[in-house]
Amino acid sequence: MAEQHGQAAALENDHTQVTYAELLVSVNALAVALQSKDPTPGSRVGLCAEQSLEYQVSMLAILAAGKIPVPLSPYGSTENLHQMLNDTQCSTLLVDEIGQKKINADDDFAILFSQLEGLVLTYRGQTPERHATGNTSSTTQEA
Repeated sequence: MAEQHGQAAALENDHTQVTYAELLVSVNALAVALQSKDPTPGSRVGLCAEQSLEYQVSMLAILAAGKIPVPLSPYGSTENLHQMLNDTQCSTLLVDEIGQKKINADDDFAILFSQLEGLVLTYRGQTPERHATGNTSSTTQEA
């Protein structure tokens, strides 16, 4: 989609519009950052945030990194959120300000939405490693 419709709006809200080209750069950069934090394919990444453009970018980046998203409500109790993180064995956590206050994860474990712009600048132009998705057929397709 980014190649065919690069300047068309991919995501938007009341204040911001993101083109397919911008979305691709952001998703790839965050996916590379996730793989840098934990290179294990198929590991779980918690996502504790309100619905937003950053949430959508994060969900796509988790999938692009070959990881399994674990959506968590930022309105759950701290005890329940910690229990879900323990039960699902998340290796990394993506959070907005509300999710961070609720979970209070350390910097080694969490990536805050407020860091996304810096991560895009750091990893701009890089693409995540693609891993097999468990498909055992003789042909493998890239995402």
